[in-house]
Amino acid sequence: MAAAAAAVVVAAAGDACFEVLDALGLCRLTRRAGDLDGAVPLRVAKACVPLLEGNAFGLQITLARPIEVQRRLGSLRAEPAGEHREALLRAHRAALPRLVTQGFLAPEGAWHRALRGGIAWTCRAGLGPPRLRLWTGLLVRPDPGLWLRVAGAANRRNVLIDVSEAYFADDGAFVPLVVELRVRDEAPRVLRLEGEIGCVAPVLPDVQIEACALADAPEVGRAHAAFYDAKYFAVKKGEVTRKYRRLVGGKARAGEGRAGAGGAEEGSAEEGSAGPARARLVVAGPGAPEIAEVTEVTTAAGPDPVPWRGGARRLQSIVVRNAVPFRATFDGHTLAVAPEAPRLAEGAAAVERTFARVFGEDFVAANRGALWYLTKYFTPHPPGEPHFFVKPWAFTTTPPGWSSLLEGIHGEGYDVMRGVVATDVFFATPAVFHVRRIGAAIEVPEGAPLLRVLPIPRDLLRAGFREARFLDG
Repeated sequence: MAAAAAAVVVAAAGDACFEVLDALGLCRLTRRAGDLDGAVPLRVAKACVPLLEGNAFGLQITLARPIEVQRRLGSLRAEPAGEHREALLRAHRAALPRLVTQGFLAPEGAWHRALRGGIAWTCRAGLGPPRLRLWTGLLVRPDPGLWLRVAGAANRRNVLIDVSEAYFADDGAFVPLVVELRVRDEAPRVLRLEGEIGCVAPVLPDVQIEACALADAPEVGRAHAAFYDAKYFAVKKGEVTRKYRRLVGGKARAGEGRAGAGGAEEGSAEEGSAGPARARLVVAGPGAPEIAEVTEVTTAAGPDPVPWRGGARRLQSIVVRNAVPFRATFDGHTLAVAPEAPRLAEGAAAVERTFARVFGEDFVAANRGALWYLTKYFTPHPPGEPHFFVKPWAFTTTPPGWSSLLEGIHGEGYDVMRGVVATDVFFATPAVFHVRRIGAAIEVPEGAPLLRVLPIPRDLLRAGFREARFLDG
């Protein structure tokens, strides 16, 4: 792969941390505005910084030309559509020998054999439904010490496809950027794909998370109570508080919320990262989230992920699961949440007992609003919005300069939205539901996964890429 290593950089962003070679002109990597070009409600644009940052997270894998996906006899097939079809097919035929000759692909290697059949092919895991691996026409190479994470285009996406999460390791070689997707049963037999189909973002594969009880991290409970104090709720009744925005910007007044151990000093979300993350999962009630770890990565060896054997380098995340079974119905005006009342009461009482044991009954009485944030578990949005919050009974803390990506895990009839929270100063990680059904209820059982919480250095949230080109121009 020596020739590939010599690819010429033709354009660079100051914050670039991976390289991209465009071999086809089929896809490009684009940035989103946090307000999705004015598509989010005005109230959200004013107040909900985590959602705005979730909208803008990463680089969107955007089709420059439409693709048609056909379902036929248990398999999936994809081809370029429209007037550019023949030009793209010719570009594909010309690109493969060029990639092999210049060392970007190993001759007769697994990638070469897979791409020779076209821009897409079907794969299947066991007896599961067929999935389509679609080559974007791009090859990527993360800088040493970083990985690339590929996932769906959250918060504004084609709901007829689901994209598998994948990690591209830093093995020093260019790797074809392939998006693996499942076409949902309700999709038409011929599905036209346009625009954003996925998201790619750099991550630092040096994250380890330890779980502890609230009693072992009391500063986290105090910070939560300081943020959700009586003044917060008094202001919120009539206007947007902007308290989170001030806290993350380092402008919160003394006493309005400090990070405590494991967070930034003086309540400011400092930029940059000094090294590996040692994050904490602080449990305050039943239904504790679980700690997961990436075990497979995609490399230049081929399209199938291989076991990660990186020694001390680990990439862990937190999987938040639903603690209270519930149903929710949206009729276009009102969103009604119907939880299993005994289970909610039992969990809420357990959270209150935890805070009382750690801080005392007087603390609980003086900070009733902060406890209600957790014990009510559900918080609706204003009428007309198909959204509501679920508030897990746990907190996440990260070192200074680290935020957490809140990657929603979707279910039948709903999405859980993507967000980014500065978990070095603010430790709650709510799941924001978007109900997609009208009239018919969604059902979310106990234990259903809601969120994946992945610590990430804040300087990577804005990271860009360098454009590489073929050696012959």
